[in-house]
Amino acid sequence: MPTPNEPAIVAMENISKSFGANKVLRDVSFAVRTGEVHALLGENGAGKSTLMKALIGVHHVDEGRILLEGSDVTALALRDRMDRGIAMIFQELSVLANRSVAENLFLLREPRALGLRVDRKRMIREADALIAQYGFALKSTDIVGELGFAQRQMVEILKAISRRARLIVMDEPTSSLTVQEEETLFATIAQLKTTGIGIVYISHRMADVLRLSDRISIVKDGRIVGPFRPEETSIDHIAALMSRPRDAQMEDLPQDASASPKRASFAGNSLPALSVRDLSTSRKLEAISFDIAPGEVVGLGGLVGSGRSALAKALFGILPDVRGQITISGMPLVPGSVPRAIAAGVALVPEDRRLEGLIGGRSLAENFALPSLSRFAKLGGLGPVAAGRINSLFDRYRNDLSLLCRGPNQPAQQLSGGNQQKVVFAKWLAMGPKLLILDEPTSGVDINAKREMRALVRRTAATGVGVLLISSELEELIDLSDRILVMAAGRVTRSIERAEDESQLRSLLQTEAARHMSLPRKEE
Repeated sequence: MPTPNEPAIVAMENISKSFGANKVLRDVSFAVRTGEVHALLGENGAGKSTLMKALIGVHHVDEGRILLEGSDVTALALRDRMDRGIAMIFQELSVLANRSVAENLFLLREPRALGLRVDRKRMIREADALIAQYGFALKSTDIVGELGFAQRQMVEILKAISRRARLIVMDEPTSSLTVQEEETLFATIAQLKTTGIGIVYISHRMADVLRLSDRISIVKDGRIVGPFRPEETSIDHIAALMSRPRDAQMEDLPQDASASPKRASFAGNSLPALSVRDLSTSRKLEAISFDIAPGEVVGLGGLVGSGRSALAKALFGILPDVRGQITISGMPLVPGSVPRAIAAGVALVPEDRRLEGLIGGRSLAENFALPSLSRFAKLGGLGPVAAGRINSLFDRYRNDLSLLCRGPNQPAQQLSGGNQQKVVFAKWLAMGPKLLILDEPTSGVDINAKREMRALVRRTAATGVGVLLISSELEELIDLSDRILVMAAGRVTRSIERAEDESQLRSLLQTEAARHMSLPRKEE
């Protein structure tokens, strides 16, 4: 563990930054020592990403200075800072989907033969050595666009490592990793620390923060709280330090989802919200059958590659090769069409909000209205009256989820990642679905927002909506689910009424995955 006398790799001194009249950072000082993991926490929109973008050179600061190993780099551009050893793995991945892993790792610095053409053999050889060194499940020749989300994130981590960085900023690095991949990442972080590399670790997973970090700082309303050591604090203490005053209506929310009542009885409606029989695809899913009752939250557990996201996309009509029977509240749903699924009352909060959940250049109100356009049209067209209804509905969910934004006309791409996730979450709730499919719904949101969103899921289920919950956060599955289906190799292999704790559920998921390793591998 680094001592207080260890020199700082980077020191940000008295940093201030405004965007127009909005002052995002106020006199912030933040430092990372040699071989230290310094966790940076804060609610969505508190200023964490702005501070880190100022560090790497995306934003120029209004006041203050930035020192890298004692040298002032405040005036340097992003590329110059990268060349000096500052790297960042963004929450929203920036890999090139149509290029190989090796090409992504060495982008703009490809090894050359005779100083002219790219030496592809050497590039692949060096990429293979780097992958083997850190034990990631990748091949240098894999096309990145054909990889799962977790594997694309591994490529981002290797890109930073390959640049011989002195400081690496990791923004939500475990958001879509399996248990084994998380352990590989944590071992990688420990290995990087031994070489003197400093790490800024941004995460909303408090257990990971307390396990990994040497110091913790919190960004709140553009200022720094801390730093302090993990043994000096707790999850509840951190949540309290991060919190802003909530609206009066938020005071009635339970502090965790488990405090909410479990499934209400809907005895008057004997039809399942969702019934699936022998659902299969050509490569990914095989003979899946299960029901979800009205008001029931069914968790879907499994390791990355088990087929969880593929099942969600099959139910929502995204996959074209689906066979089998799907019924929604007793009505047959012909698979393979998103419009048909939406018309039947199916809603999907997707895992990748940037690519699948939002139109970044459009306003929040426009994004919010998309799933409900036909309903607004039936109520009198899509003119000023509909705009008023949309804004009224938007304001309701803005308050329910403590969404930080300027208003309904703000472009979605200007929000923080966590606030974007809230918009995706809310727009489908507002549709009034019969079946709500949630694929990593709280990924990238802060601890207090997680509590609010989980409570909202419970309140939604209490109205009779069936919920299918996919989450890599085992604590979330346990707290929210009435029962949990286990997936492995594209099949639902078990159904359990209740898991006692995370370790029991983790062991079960790993056991089921191992039992089905002999089957053809199913990819999400």
